[in-house]
Amino acid sequence: MNKILIKNKFLFFTIFLIFYSVFYLIRKHNGGLDWSVSEWLINYQGGFTRRGLGGEINIFLSNFFSISLRDAILFLQITLHSSYLILFFILIKDLKLDIIQIFALFSPLFLLYPIAELEGLGRKEMSIFLSFLIVIFLSDKKIHANLVNLFVLIFFPILCLIWEQVILLAPFFAVVLINKNRLYSFAETFIKIFLIFLPSIIVILIIFTLPLSSEGHNVMCKYLETKFNERCYGSADLLITNTIYFDTFWIHLERTNFFHYFRYIMIFLIGFFPLHLCINKKNFTNQENFISKNFKPIYLFFILYSPMLLLYAFGHDWGRWVHIQYSMSILLYLYFVKHKIISKNLNYNFYINFLIKRKKLLIVVFFIFAFYWNPKTLITGDIATNSLYKIVYNSSKIIFDYKGIRLFQNNPVIKFHQKFVE
Repeated sequence: MNKILIKNKFLFFTIFLIFYSVFYLIRKHNGGLDWSVSEWLINYQGGFTRRGLGGEINIFLSNFFSISLRDAILFLQITLHSSYLILFFILIKDLKLDIIQIFALFSPLFLLYPIAELEGLGRKEMSIFLSFLIVIFLSDKKIHANLVNLFVLIFFPILCLIWEQVILLAPFFAVVLINKNRLYSFAETFIKIFLIFLPSIIVILIIFTLPLSSEGHNVMCKYLETKFNERCYGSADLLITNTIYFDTFWIHLERTNFFHYFRYIMIFLIGFFPLHLCINKKNFTNQENFISKNFKPIYLFFILYSPMLLLYAFGHDWGRWVHIQYSMSILLYLYFVKHKIISKNLNYNFYINFLIKRKKLLIVVFFIFAFYWNPKTLITGDIATNSLYKIVYNSSKIIFDYKGIRLFQNNPVIKFHQKFVE
């Protein structure tokens, strides 16, 4: 199967993503009740609490640069998101990809998701993606294994202090560490990985055993109000009610039904389909470590998915969860491809070959798959449509200050556009 160097085309797409992420972050940051801002307000001024380090970083930036707290949050969000997109482009710019890999790269669960579903833009998971990319770069053959080990040893606990749920994604980091350190036996693998993640485990135990009190939460909120004229809302407000103790299963009992779960099963099957197709018929190219010796790639990925089930069970931001799960998965897969850790033999079935030979049909299918739909943030939300079009159309209304398409008001096409597109 012919492979394509996508460097030039993907550079344009990366610029597009950076422009619109910055545009919408600026648009959102003074929006009042945006949840992507509220989670960055949590701090330690009322005592130690989970997720408080992110707020302390923003307080430091606010004081250091003499800017408002919201401007500090905006600066951090733009820096994280733009750095992630630039590093990702550097990762793949020299890769030659086949059509199925390109489908996987443009899945609506991946790079386009945060600007298609703005509730997912500026969230803390961007720090996780950026850190994982750095780990991938540090795993280069020219770099000593101790450097990537030290990075994870120091920075993964910091990620836990920013967003404790990152611990569920530790297995993705562990796979890279096992490969880089060439850990072969179970005992060697367990001891080495345990020692690297020991500071993170200690941090998580501290977070579990030292929850913020109601009095501390009031002090934190009072500090935000008096110092920065900000009030606790969203994630900051729910900090001590939606706890870390997996006691929010009631969300599913009260708000969801069979159709919500069925819809997300279909989102998973369709959104992950190209990636799983890439992985399904492949093997690891060597058996130099514990992972490659004991697992096939497809089984490994499903094992890596399993800790995420806790998020799905006790939360309702399923759109965010599936975006996080997919992003970590394709980053790991591209790491395998770039370092030639995974085999090249591709056995796509008759229908895929049929599609590839028909370029016009392929373009239509690709556009519909990549740019026409995306999941909403909450499990109860319906599928969003016309994702790419809405990004450009809605931003154009803001930039050029017009209300929308209003010519020929009684035209059936315009009525359809107003009802289902706008």
